[in-house]
Amino acid sequence: MRDPKTKKSPQSFCLSGSASFKEWWLERESNPRVESRVYLRVMMGQLQCRAVIDKTKFVTPCYSHMASSYTRSGSPYYWLRVQKPDGTWGAKSSGVSINASGAIRKVKQLVAEETLKEQEFGGNNNANRFDAWVPGFLRQKYSNPKTLSRYLNAWSALATYLEHRGIISPSQVTYKLCTDYPAFRTSPPKNLMRARTHNTALTELKVFSALMQEAVRRGFITANPCVRLGLKRTPPKQKPEITDDEVLKIEEALKMRDDWMWDCWLVAMRQGCRLAETGVPLTSIDLVARTVSFDAKGGRIHTAPLHPDLHSLVKRAQAAKRKRLVELPEHPAKKWHQFFKRIGLPHLSFHCTRVTVVTKLARSGAPIYKTKAYVGHASDTVHAIYQRLTPVDVRDLGEVLSNPPAETPDAPVAKPKPTRRSNGHRAS
Repeated sequence: MRDPKTKKSPQSFCLSGSASFKEWWLERESNPRVESRVYLRVMMGQLQCRAVIDKTKFVTPCYSHMASSYTRSGSPYYWLRVQKPDGTWGAKSSGVSINASGAIRKVKQLVAEETLKEQEFGGNNNANRFDAWVPGFLRQKYSNPKTLSRYLNAWSALATYLEHRGIISPSQVTYKLCTDYPAFRTSPPKNLMRARTHNTALTELKVFSALMQEAVRRGFITANPCVRLGLKRTPPKQKPEITDDEVLKIEEALKMRDDWMWDCWLVAMRQGCRLAETGVPLTSIDLVARTVSFDAKGGRIHTAPLHPDLHSLVKRAQAAKRKRLVELPEHPAKKWHQFFKRIGLPHLSFHCTRVTVVTKLARSGAPIYKTKAYVGHASDTVHAIYQRLTPVDVRDLGEVLSNPPAETPDAPVAKPKPTRRSNGHRAS
């Protein structure tokens, strides 16, 4: 029996043409070496190929970038001959048993999938390779230097992982590849990168998902496998409030440290700002109006009253002709971490200063809207996370709920309401 379109026999036929999708035709005949009719839609572009189909050898390609299947002596499985991203050829087991039901159909599908991958990195078309478009895309999309730095750092870790797994383009990314990343990131080979937390890995996967979505827009892939991974964050450690005794210990130790650390500490404990914000440009400080404007998260400008204790520091910085209130060194957070560990307070981090300021303001009875305006929190939810009020701080609130409530001299006397009889007549 012959195909009415190609006039070719089922055992040997040719695919040709310029269409993006081709249908691979098979017909059941009395010949047991031919399987039932199956249509495989293979995206190959310009392609001419002759295929010979039987139970022992699926396809002998005439196209140089086409995968194929074969059997090995002594092996119960079909094997695949595939082209690697570097252009060399290799072999791997298909995992499909020769005697399994529908084995030929399953092998054909695997061959078609491998062929699709080969078409992507084969030839001279490298536009879809990650290294060809990701760095440029990030620099174009994120103009804020800090945001760009975070995304580039995340991509650096992701690129190391992808290279380690032999992934060069979006079409090679799978759901399992994404879900395996947290385990790799928390325990990577020592010669590749430093280990990071599970939550850091999820943040980097979020960046990867954005990149894969851009790959969809560019037509490199049809769907993003990096969405809805179902990976949950581990609860982060709660940053504590710095106690009065710890403040005294820290300030005593800072007397023996570099000046920038004392200045940084003073600004943070008086303004409740973040570590990077302590290096605010002097041009953003107005001594006449007594205000300071910080570059907050999300590109916002947060203007707050300048604390009186900082006036002398501002004048000293101006006299020294510094550009910033505090000249931060490279990796200041790391230096603070080492400092707290050295003085016996390893549970603290510099961001605890912000927690301390917010808690002190809340304990003083300051309204939330005022506290938010002072420290620059954008939402009530975020602001509430920073408060570390203890039961002692709210013990007096229980008096409001006492029964009966305490009477005050100025309290108005409640007038009794008129009662009604059951028959509807007003009470006398």
